[in-house]
Amino acid sequence: MSLPHPPVDTCDNVQLCTTLSAGLPHFSTGYMRNWGRDTFIALKGLFLIPGRYDEARYIILGFAGCLRHGLIPNLLDGGKNARFNCRDAVWWWLQSIQDYCTIVPNGHAILKDNVRRLFPKDDTLDPKDSVDQLLEVVIHEALQRHLQGVSFRERNAGYNLDREMSDAGFNNCIGVDAQTGFVFGGNIHNCGTWMDKMGSSEAAGNKGKPATPRDGSAVEIVGLCKSALRWLIEMNQAGFYPYKSFALETNDGMNTHVTLTDWNDKIQKHFEKCFWIGEKSQLTFDPHPELVNRTQIYKDSYNASQEWADYQLRCNFPIAMAVAPELFDPLHAWEALRVVEEVLLGPLGIKTLDHSDWAYNGVYDNSNDGNDPSVACGFNYHQGPEWLWPMGYYLRAKLHFASLVGGSDLFNQTVASVKRIISTHYAYLQTSVWKGLPELTNKSGQFCKDSCPIQAWSMACLLEVLYDMSDL
Repeated sequence: MSLPHPPVDTCDNVQLCTTLSAGLPHFSTGYMRNWGRDTFIALKGLFLIPGRYDEARYIILGFAGCLRHGLIPNLLDGGKNARFNCRDAVWWWLQSIQDYCTIVPNGHAILKDNVRRLFPKDDTLDPKDSVDQLLEVVIHEALQRHLQGVSFRERNAGYNLDREMSDAGFNNCIGVDAQTGFVFGGNIHNCGTWMDKMGSSEAAGNKGKPATPRDGSAVEIVGLCKSALRWLIEMNQAGFYPYKSFALETNDGMNTHVTLTDWNDKIQKHFEKCFWIGEKSQLTFDPHPELVNRTQIYKDSYNASQEWADYQLRCNFPIAMAVAPELFDPLHAWEALRVVEEVLLGPLGIKTLDHSDWAYNGVYDNSNDGNDPSVACGFNYHQGPEWLWPMGYYLRAKLHFASLVGGSDLFNQTVASVKRIISTHYAYLQTSVWKGLPELTNKSGQFCKDSCPIQAWSMACLLEVLYDMSDL
């Protein structure tokens, strides 16, 4: 790799790279410290915006070295013990590379950096078989593997790997829908997005059952994929990225090609049609209008195994709005953001589920050892408690769409509203003994004893709002 190089432990001849704790104190040491998803959601706010460019680069390249099955690890655990049980970390990694290239002077040079691949093949076991590849090659492989389709069972599946998961949960199938271009994956036995609570109570009967599988096409993953494709098309046109198509083999053994533009345009064409829930009188073409609980929102997923899950109002579509605003009809987007404000917005965070939903419970208690399966052992972690990091994406989405919908007057009103909201976070920071923002709160902003008192992505995503506002 080009200079500067990360420091090296001369005794063991290993690189000494900065890593990011997901939160303190629960996610600070050991295998629970380095989460791929958390790291790359927080990377822009905690490394790029403050100008810590070298450390951001090392983290991007370090995780790239662990790519396997076209995925970035959920839990890094030193690389050699990495676990590939999430579908979204690779897309947050790609978003971080895009942010790096956008913010860092001459940032596109990272694409020519060498990456030491620990797993150049899915079945690579011996570190001696590692190879060096350019980052741009690794990026292309990640996308190619998704288009071709990925199916695998986690290595060392069983109790010693995950004492809570059922056997079927270790099986992974991920791909891209040929008609819509939407990335899909998962099953009802695992939980491959950030809403990853796995039931663990034998007494209540939720052990081995994910609270929020979110299989199918999760809305934020579709948005992150679209963002990556749009950016790579631009980079290719500017001469910074060499690939513009993928060579694929069909099920009948024929060869075919898909271009970045083809994939990008499919998502653009189908997103509003598949995800927007308009007024009930407008749901003629929706496959399950009887499952609609709220209108004027975007679905949380598309083609989930549990069909009702698609229609739940959650805090995930504003993430897609912030990273890929071109997917959204501005009037629809503004109306959906209004619903978020009226239904989900809390004092510090955003409800993870509509309070009118049958599964809602806004009080998270991980020590609950009762017989109610909806809350036992914290089963409702993402079923109502108010998380802080999605607040940043909601506020950024509002700032983007305000002027498109209502011109300068609405934009100025929105800026004032955003400032009022984040002033609450500033006040919280002044009294926090950790000098930070928590992972989550219980309903209506109530203190949650099982939340990390300071969480990386909570801090980072609010810093992104301030960064966006500095350029207004």
